[in-house]
Amino acid sequence: MPEMWVYVAGGIIVAVIAFTIAYSLISSSIEYSQRQNALAQFSSLYSDINTVCLQELNNSLIKKFSIPFSVRVVYATDDTNSTLPKVTDQIKNQQLSSGQNICLQFKDEQYLRCYPQPPKKFSCNITVPYMGALSETEDIWIKVSKIIGGSATREYELFAQKTEGKRVNVIFYTASTAPTTSTTIPSTSTTAPTTSTTTLPI
Repeated sequence: MPEMWVYVAGGIIVAVIAFTIAYSLISSSIEYSQRQNALAQFSSLYSDINTVCLQELNNSLIKKFSIPFSVRVVYATDDTNSTLPKVTDQIKNQQLSSGQNICLQFKDEQYLRCYPQPPKKFSCNITVPYMGALSETEDIWIKVSKIIGGSATREYELFAQKTEGKRVNVIFYTASTAPTTSTTIPSTSTTAPTTSTTTLPI
């Protein structure tokens, strides 16, 4: 009889260890997938901003941008070597950043990932709101997403427009943001009208 309990206890221990390993592998896989998606989104944002920069004055586009919870902040800067000590207030208050690089920092990293890759820079000066996925106590959108069973992801819709010749302004898109008269063109178009608005998928 005592031997049977030894086998039962041993089986339970093995099952717990197997479950822990499986959970760890699944969690790591999900985190890796989210990180790769974040980097792909960031690369796409860089490409779209650069496209607007290289086009004619007043050209614009609308961009959907999704940030997973693992991302601390995305912003524009000229200092690509130093991370920001605090970002919560800038993100909550929708403050604007400015520079000739856009940078992303993950919450578990102490360095920036920037485009264009330094020492290269955009040929335009870029203005971008500070963006990031705050905790659910700081961001109602994250909290709502988790309540309805979604992932802890912050969704943004951005409007980028070239102004003043060598400046690209990126702001949060609203119904009043875009020009009152605009032309929607396919995202694969290589030649855009002087005043155009392109809606791009995620």
